[in-house]
Amino acid sequence: MNSTLHILLILTLLVPVTVYSQSGAVLQDVNKSPMYTLHSVRLQPKAFSFPVTVNRFGTLHVLHPDIPEDWTMSDHVKRFSEKNTPDPFRVGAVGAFTLGTALIINHQMQNAWWSGDRGPFHFHEAFEYARNIDKLGHVYGGYLASFIFFRLTNWTGISESRAVWYGASLGLLFQLYIETQDGFSKRWGFERWDALGDFTGAALFLARYYFTPLQYFQMKFSYFPSDRLGDRREAGWTENWIDDYEGHTYWISFRAGQLAHDLFDAPSWVRLLNIAGGWSLGPFREYTEFYLGLDINFEALPGNNWLLRRLWEGLDLIRFPAPAIRIRPDGIWYGIYI
Repeated sequence: MNSTLHILLILTLLVPVTVYSQSGAVLQDVNKSPMYTLHSVRLQPKAFSFPVTVNRFGTLHVLHPDIPEDWTMSDHVKRFSEKNTPDPFRVGAVGAFTLGTALIINHQMQNAWWSGDRGPFHFHEAFEYARNIDKLGHVYGGYLASFIFFRLTNWTGISESRAVWYGASLGLLFQLYIETQDGFSKRWGFERWDALGDFTGAALFLARYYFTPLQYFQMKFSYFPSDRLGDRREAGWTENWIDDYEGHTYWISFRAGQLAHDLFDAPSWVRLLNIAGGWSLGPFREYTEFYLGLDINFEALPGNNWLLRRLWEGLDLIRFPAPAIRIRPDGIWYGIYI
């Protein structure tokens, strides 16, 4: 347990260390559009193209016709994108939040996976486990962790163009910490393909920031407890909702409405409409299931408040209940798929 606490403390300290390392840095991209403009207003349609640019997710996102053209961002938002100077109080708050969250997650993992079966570090590849849908879970986990650390470091006062790198690095490091702990478990082991999934998620987060066409796609997750979860618990299994892969569905959501708006000047409300493809497991994990369904682009919702923009951005990582059809192994229509 002492070694675990040491690793967690080191991981937590990386946040303030990386933030303070930039406190005296010169912001070289100050003349470029700040990341916040990813969610700012675009009142006039622009020619459609696929440039590789350093811009923010919001380039494709929020249209708010009620905001005047002479709108300017508030001072507290300018601080994040221009000063690039960390706030000591916020750095401390982020460090405390990260440490507390890491301890809670570590405690849950200890109870679910790591307790009572520790041994020498070793590698183990479980390609037969959960029909490899757990690899998608690692990709999503790497992406989600990168996003969380990105927003945490950005909130301290670091510009988004720098915070996106810190987010991806710290998110990957956090995922690899969990994988390393698995490496000391006799039941599991360090899975290199899982680690590759973690890396892929962090790399996808970075790529989506820099490569405009990827901003038309979003990785999402939905969950509804399967009947088998309760049966396994009654049988003495240690599995929790994280292992309940029959209840997981991983989605790639395509912003079809946003593309229609950008290409054909479709009405603003159309940008809310997404088409999503999902991957899940059937009962007893006997086969894989593929779905096609409707989805919502939360980042197209109106509102230029900083807190609202962060809320929509976070909710856009979840696929909420909506109509869907199962296309494999056979066709089943769901009026609402959870």
